[in-house]
Amino acid sequence: MYLFASLFVSENEIITAMENKQIWYAHSGKKYLENEPCFFNTANSAWAVDIEKNWQELKGEIKALINEKDKNFEGVSYLGLTNNNGWSALSYLFWGSRVKEASLKDSCPKLSGYLNKMPGIVSVSFSRLAPNTIINEHRGDCNAVLRCHIGIEVPIGLPECGIRVGNEERSWEEGKWLFFNDAWKHSAWNKTDKRRIVLIIDVIRPEFLNKKRAICANIRTVHILLNIAEKYKISSPLMKRALFMALYIPVYMIKLIRPSTLK
Repeated sequence: MYLFASLFVSENEIITAMENKQIWYAHSGKKYLENEPCFFNTANSAWAVDIEKNWQELKGEIKALINEKDKNFEGVSYLGLTNNNGWSALSYLFWGSRVKEASLKDSCPKLSGYLNKMPGIVSVSFSRLAPNTIINEHRGDCNAVLRCHIGIEVPIGLPECGIRVGNEERSWEEGKWLFFNDAWKHSAWNKTDKRRIVLIIDVIRPEFLNKKRAICANIRTVHILLNIAEKYKISSPLMKRALFMALYIPVYMIKLIRPSTLK
């Protein structure tokens, strides 16, 4: 993510709406100060409490979807991030943008109904860790979201299967949420002979909710730029900055999509 650090030195000149000293972006090249909690209290979110209370009515359609889409999970290909390429995901929403022709509402109407009530939701995916898979320490795109995990298939708890954020370790539980700040360095592991699957949802933190569209556009633009630079072997910082400026406004203008509209 630090590949584009020099590109974003004058980011506030390009996107004045994004000026907020509290928002940290991995692509900025600036050090994350690590002055925020690693984990957050899930009880403060009414939608999270509702989903946990009604998990029994939701898990049937979720597990049916996972079984149906087993071959549609795609490998998470960040170079060197896993020990065996055993991390894969089934994505539906990525920073406010629909993923391909994915439809969550058709397969999981009850879950989609709950997600549609969530303020600030920007990403939805199912994450699968194959047996004996380790995700190495890394940081997320920014500190502006709650990264929310809820266990679907959890073979066992710590120490064999779990997640570390900063210096804190937690284990997943079926039907229970974990909220964390993935701007902190974090890692995960499944040292068992069974797979681990969680639903991952990114929700803009309340203090940044009025910047939701700009945050999503910023990060989507960076990911598009990463792909273009890799494909066309672009290394010039000036060219990368020009591309960012050209891409950001069109990306910003794209309407954010709620999960329930993924038809």
